[in-house]
Amino acid sequence: MNKIIILTDYKKKFGSKHFDTPYRSGMDKKKLAYYFKDSGYLTEFKSFNEVHLDDPEYKNSAVLYTSSEDIGYRYKSYIEDIIFALELNGCKTIPEYKHLRANNNKVFMELMREITEITPDLKSKVFGSLNDLKMRISDITFPCVFKAAEGASGTGVALVRNQQELYAQVKQHSKKRNYFEDFKDHARALKHKGYIKESIYRDKFIVQDFIPNLKNDWKVYIFGDKLFTFMRPVLKGRGIKASGGGYDNYFYGPEAKAPKGMFDIAFDIFKKLNVPHVSLDFAYDGKQFSVLEFQSLYFGTAGIPYSKGYFTKQDNEWKFIEEDLEIEKVYADSIIQYLKN
Repeated sequence: MNKIIILTDYKKKFGSKHFDTPYRSGMDKKKLAYYFKDSGYLTEFKSFNEVHLDDPEYKNSAVLYTSSEDIGYRYKSYIEDIIFALELNGCKTIPEYKHLRANNNKVFMELMREITEITPDLKSKVFGSLNDLKMRISDITFPCVFKAAEGASGTGVALVRNQQELYAQVKQHSKKRNYFEDFKDHARALKHKGYIKESIYRDKFIVQDFIPNLKNDWKVYIFGDKLFTFMRPVLKGRGIKASGGGYDNYFYGPEAKAPKGMFDIAFDIFKKLNVPHVSLDFAYDGKQFSVLEFQSLYFGTAGIPYSKGYFTKQDNEWKFIEEDLEIEKVYADSIIQYLKN
């Protein structure tokens, strides 16, 4: 029987699950083990701190892992170190490390989107400081969308209409200043002629094209051959943001009224990314589709229980299958399909 190692965080948590019990405890590990075993795969749960790179077991097994949304992403940084080391050591981590790097890191997500040519008509620019932006401000077309590198449910996203508003957003979303270090840096400038001081606004961010007149977007999950979708209206008082509006305000499955062609584009992107599952945020202006963001692990799963079914392609058509599915089964099935393919 094949073996899968599943890495959990220091809370023994794995993955993201809507309606989990206890609150924010992730997927049910017993259910995961059951569904994997039912398909011929034994599972072993381990903590990240139990990983030993010289253990041959890791090279002989598929390695699944969780990410983290801890404050400041401090523990996520540790997870990245472990997964990258496993991958460098020849282990099959699912998904590959680059997808973990892009998780809740919108700058790297944008760079991946550019590399993989995911809806290339939507242009974005990434910056590491306010000074970087000022050097290229002539390249920016207003209005545009500012996005902080970190944040979920629409946080850190704003429409900006001019240069002053953009600079203000960069400053607003920079981390708190360390005045002691700033004073030391100022002293260096006084002491050393020609020394250039550090920018006090050096938190990375994205400037993205603005798509006008959007009244909603669509969230699309793909798990193996199953596609879930819901439409998110832009609610009053939320500016340009459709995400974070509350799951009870969204429209699921056939009621999402997905535009023709969106599912085919989503599935092509899914295959291009070569992952077992993905979450895609789609915009449609009546002429072309744009992927605003994507995640390949540790994304919200509320669309699965709310949808009461899923779309799948049969006879070259996307058909909706009514079926209540457990998140653990949907997840396990997608991993098994990925490993078999």
